[in-house]
Amino acid sequence: MSVEASLNVHLGKYRIMDIVGVYMKRGLSVFDRDNRAFIITSDDYDWDYLSVTFDELTKFIEDKERRCSPICITLYENGEPVTSLLKTTPDELSIACDVNRRTLEVNEFRYTDVNWYIEKFIEPLGADGFYAENFEYWQVH
Repeated sequence: MSVEASLNVHLGKYRIMDIVGVYMKRGLSVFDRDNRAFIITSDDYDWDYLSVTFDELTKFIEDKERRCSPICITLYENGEPVTSLLKTTPDELSIACDVNRRTLEVNEFRYTDVNWYIEKFIEPLGADGFYAENFEYWQVH
């Protein structure tokens, strides 16, 4: 069964690469095992792998942000994808909870381990000075 799940965080105005920096300080990366970034490269939500330097990736994303284009970038831990960050408005961040989804098994049912995502992706924002006005979790089967 396919599951879509995400945390939507209302932060006030922010720059996506500042948020990426929060997670990079905690050991996550924007590059996979082959040193490629997996991001949305068009306003039509087309995904592509880019073989670029971090500085080139930052410039590409900052240009998209200036144009108010949608931005989505996958984050990796030890070369494995753990989430994608999506920015479609100046003040909301969507954190995917369905990329290699962390689950808990209860009575033969698998539930998303929402606490893992909160600890991994919400708490570091506050620790680095980003104020989450509110956040919501949603999941669709």
